[in-house]
Amino acid sequence: MNLIADIGGTNARLALAGAEGPDLSTLRSYRNADFASFDAVLTRYLADLGPPFLTAMVVAVAGPVRGTRARLTNRDWHFHDATLAERFGIEKVRLINDLTALGHAATRLDPSALTPLVTAEAPPDQQALVVGIGTGFNVSPVIPDGPRITCPSVEAGHVSLPGSVLRQITAHAPQVGDPYPTVEDLFSGRGFQDLLARVTGDSTADAADLLARYGTPGTETASAAIDLYAQLIGLLLRDLTLAHLATGGLYLAGGVARGILSSPAAQHCEAILRQPSRFYDRQPPAWIITDDAAALIGCAGVAAQL
Repeated sequence: MNLIADIGGTNARLALAGAEGPDLSTLRSYRNADFASFDAVLTRYLADLGPPFLTAMVVAVAGPVRGTRARLTNRDWHFHDATLAERFGIEKVRLINDLTALGHAATRLDPSALTPLVTAEAPPDQQALVVGIGTGFNVSPVIPDGPRITCPSVEAGHVSLPGSVLRQITAHAPQVGDPYPTVEDLFSGRGFQDLLARVTGDSTADAADLLARYGTPGTETASAAIDLYAQLIGLLLRDLTLAHLATGGLYLAGGVARGILSSPAAQHCEAILRQPSRFYDRQPPAWIITDDAAALIGCAGVAAQL
């Protein structure tokens, strides 16, 4: 039996997994604020469940993973695979980034776990790409190799903002200027909030509130800014599709991506994605990942490959 864990900034979700994937009857969720470390969470989980015999553990961490070590971005939790293996008597322990976990899950997800953004045929065994726009930004390439999946580590959030995105801002909201040197500076929760504030001229504008009231009377300027942001996401996704040859499709994750692309503003992103490209002959499909257990499915896939 394998143990899988998805450690986010707020909650830790743990479950057991076998050859068929996660056993959701064993899924437990814990508030990180109630524990001093991941070790404490794992100890509590094993006590709650009754210690099973474990052969492998895969932990997805919402933070940087450097080889055998990882840490949470917003909490002083540190992870070391050898220490975890020794402390809990587990033969194999693998630490992966949470977006990498989604990469391993993407092509394994049930259609009910995905909301289509662009409906198109997905050729089998083609490279795909998970794009996470949330607290931060990054991508996870998905490279199939028969039954195995490889998701190389990349750092896409701190590269320079594409010129197509900047030109769109300049054309439709010149008052914004050029305050976003990197992709993550714009495509993240703080970037979305900043763009809304600059377009509306209201530094106290609340992004979540304005998104919830999209299209209602009195929100015309804010709604236009949300439309612009959806267009900017579309332009970025077109560049990423080409850069990673993601002809197998795009999978969108993260709170910002889900919020924008689940709203009526999504049509502006879709329209840009559907524009013809001279570099690939068919439009790749795009989906929004809506299953909160998706990262655990990816962890189960990694555990099965160990």
